[in-house]
Amino acid sequence: MFQRVDTRETVRAVIQISMLMTALLVITATGPAAAATASAEETIAKDMTPKDGDTLTRPARSLRVWFEETPVVDKCKLELEGPNGALDVTGLHTMGDDDLMARVSGAMPDGSYTAKWTFVGSDGKEHTGSWTFEVKRASSD
Repeated sequence: MFQRVDTRETVRAVIQISMLMTALLVITATGPAAAATASAEETIAKDMTPKDGDTLTRPARSLRVWFEETPVVDKCKLELEGPNGALDVTGLHTMGDDDLMARVSGAMPDGSYTAKWTFVGSDGKEHTGSWTFEVKRASSD
């Protein structure tokens, strides 16, 4: 009447089911959080000048970044760091093309530069990002 069951197989099956259930709960619980994190970190910058990774043969005299929406200029920022530290980035404005643009002044020796942007749109959320480029003047041999 009673059937003999191998307890080792039963224990293995219970452990496997338990592991699958735990994994399913973790995926279910973190799924929305992971999606929210991904959307918060999405880059809303569409393009920039100079381009990311560019090598310029002369100093950049302006920075420009295009976004997916119109910036609230007085809450936004463009910055530039180079081999000798921060450069002056002034006159932040938009050309009316969902962009931010500013003048760069000061000495710009050869080397690597990191431009950083802070963007605030009509929703009031702040987004940040950066890109790099290099200045390498042609050598005069």
